Amino acid sequence: MKKNIKHIIIFGVIAVILVGLLIVLKLTAPPEEAETETEGAVQTSLVYDKNPHDISKLEISNEHGTYEVVRAGDGDDAVWTIVELANLPMSSGNMGTLLENAASVTAQQTVVENAEDLSIYGLDKPLSTVTATFSDSGNTVKKLLIGNLTPSGTMHYAMAEGDPKVYTILNSRLNCFLENEYYVLNKVIYTARSAADENDTTDYTRINKMTIKRPDLDYDFVIEYDVRLDDDSIMIANSSSYVITSPVFRELNPETSSTVTSGIFGLTASDFGILNPNEEDFAACGITAPAAEVLFEINGGDNIRITIGSECFDEEGKKLGRYVYADGAAIIYIFDESSLPWLTVEPLDITTTMITSNYIYDVQSIDISGEASMSFTMTGSSADDFAVKLDGNDADTDEFKNLYQFLLKVPSDELYFEETDAEPTVSIKITTSRGEDLIEFIPSDSRKAIIRLNGKTTYKCAAAYVDRLMSNLELFKNGEKIIATW
Repeated sequence: MKKNIKHIIIFGVIAVILVGLLIVLKLTAPPEEAETETEGAVQTSLVYDKNPHDISKLEISNEHGTYEVVRAGDGDDAVWTIVELANLPMSSGNMGTLLENAASVTAQQTVVENAEDLSIYGLDKPLSTVTATFSDSGNTVKKLLIGNLTPSGTMHYAMAEGDPKVYTILNSRLNCFLENEYYVLNKVIYTARSAADENDTTDYTRINKMTIKRPDLDYDFVIEYDVRLDDDSIMIANSSSYVITSPVFRELNPETSSTVTSGIFGLTASDFGILNPNEEDFAACGITAPAAEVLFEINGGDNIRITIGSECFDEEGKKLGRYVYADGAAIIYIFDESSLPWLTVEPLDITTTMITSNYIYDVQSIDISGEASMSFTMTGSSADDFAVKLDGNDADTDEFKNLYQFLLKVPSDELYFEETDAEPTVSIKITTSRGEDLIEFIPSDSRKAIIRLNGKTTYKCAAAYVDRLMSNLELFKNGEKIIATW
């Protein structure tokens, strides 16, 4: 019996707590008239619908201030702008969003037919007021008031002037009216051109040449479109469309180089730094003494130059990114450094592992001289008829392919441009139908070897590779299997 009484007391306490919670929720909820949206009970309705092309003036007021979008011209030649920002690059997409969302308004729900207390919805002091003036026959004016967020956070309360109803409208249709006037400015540095018509086959997403200049590099870092791709008679093993042409000639690794070669397309700032900057602004933002300067010569004729300046910090000292200026934009932008690969990229970061990439079936002969002396000749143009001779005698074709692969994987650990008169340990001349490549290995200090490619000192590699190369040449000559590691 006592046990039952104890349970009754516990249940009674729980009931009191639940009632208390219900009272608190009731007291803190909006009044009855402020019914919120209900999942599955959405009944959309058109508040008003006009043609956005008929907007002659759009006035937007919010916590950031008031600004006007005005139309210049009529018909297909009409453009909309903010007079104070007219010389700056506009975002056609964002401008279109403003016009379309101001011209046509659809409610998700009607909250109340005739609101007595607008403060419940934040409509007594709206977050934003949008006034659209139309150039129709009646010179219609539509004013939209945007209030508080609904409890779900996905909509705002809103009402049209002259209409007593309070609606809920999706944030996606209203958020643009809560921004400042810079919302209409373009944060995208460059967008690839579209084809003029069906006969236009120009690849506007191709960069013909990119030149990177940085204080930490004592050379111009140049990447170019690989014109060999336009010659059907040339076989190229690499899948990248680009090569480095300075400070060395080297094919790019498509996986590691894609952000460098395509990063300009759609490159978007995180924020605006300074509008209409002057010389003092350029100096203060590091544009006159840049950390990097990049020129993109894009197929189709466009030339884009971006200058990456100094680091940018907020008032609390938090790093925001880098100041960046694009020629002709009249804006110093702020970019996250992660979107600026040209700031730190080094040539060997994005190249293939091969310092030369002659396709094996295109090779006619390989002559080795120095501490090793061997002469290979090849015939055939495919796996079916490929054959190799070493010093005039038939050689193991499969093992030769392993040796050739080892030759192509010379580990170019670092760039090195100091000339030397020292004699090479070994020289390898690769002759193809297109010409010759001469690779020379010259002893250096710190267990390194200098690589001279086609008469130009270019790289350093581990001396262990040269040692293994020499032993592999001897193994191959003796009919033994080569060792791929060193």
